[in-house]
Amino acid sequence: MAKRTLPRLLQAPAVLLLLLWMLIPLSMTLYFSFIRYVLNSLRKPEWTTPSLSNWRGLGNYEYVLFNAKDFWFAVQNSVFIVTSILLLTVALGLAIALLVNRSFPGRGIVRVLIISPFFVMPAVNAVLWINMILDPVLGLNGLAVEGLNGLVAGLREFPLLGGFFSLWPEIEPISFRATQTSAYAVIMMVTWQWTPFAVLIFMTSLQSEDQQQKEAAILDGANAWSQFRNLTLPHLARPIAIVLMIQAIFHLSLYAEIEIVSRGNGNKNLPYLIGDFATNNIGAASATGIFAVILANIVAIFLIRMVGKSLMD
Repeated sequence: MAKRTLPRLLQAPAVLLLLLWMLIPLSMTLYFSFIRYVLNSLRKPEWTTPSLSNWRGLGNYEYVLFNAKDFWFAVQNSVFIVTSILLLTVALGLAIALLVNRSFPGRGIVRVLIISPFFVMPAVNAVLWINMILDPVLGLNGLAVEGLNGLVAGLREFPLLGGFFSLWPEIEPISFRATQTSAYAVIMMVTWQWTPFAVLIFMTSLQSEDQQQKEAAILDGANAWSQFRNLTLPHLARPIAIVLMIQAIFHLSLYAEIEIVSRGNGNKNLPYLIGDFATNNIGAASATGIFAVILANIVAIFLIRMVGKSLMD
């Protein structure tokens, strides 16, 4: 008994500090979500102080659910962005990990270069993508479209092919700062940054794959697709589940990329909506934060069960 007591006493300060670190902000958020707390209220100056006399009950939640115009769009956009990023990073991570797992000259350098985007800061990543790659005038997006239009214009001068290419319309570059396309810009830049994380996890797991099973499958006449579907993919089930869980937690809190790309113009997620409310209406921001916590816990429970199932198999 004494052997168990001493380690628990030594661990108690760290556990207690961690509990306070989590519970105090969550408790304050819950408290603010039930009161009228508006930073700049000329009509009701008493609302500028977080007091129990400003008790509102479920009024903030009702306002966010039924009167805040961007709430349901933010929920839908959050799910769309996170789901798209997860699908793309897992698919690309699997493909790249399988390619670089083979032996070829310069494999070590290639692996370092593939992993390097993961260490770029999110704000820097967003600035580089939106200005140097996706900009319709000075970025690679605009230069590529301009080059393609110039090529088509040159082909129109050919005697035989000119008539065919004269039917081609001039292509306009896509503005990824626009309302309809800014979410796709965020998906592309975050996918580029987080695919190396998936590659690293999958590549490490592939090192432990049973090669004797693959050799036996080859002797039995199994093709590459059959080997991947029946041997490699089941072997990577746990790493895939872990990658999905970790990335979902991080991507539900995306903010910098959305701010830099569109300033939230038609491309808000829940963290960005909380930031909008927090500039004045702390009560509504807190209620939205509680909804975000509920959504994150639903996703976490689903993913944890999926990880647990894969670990039990």
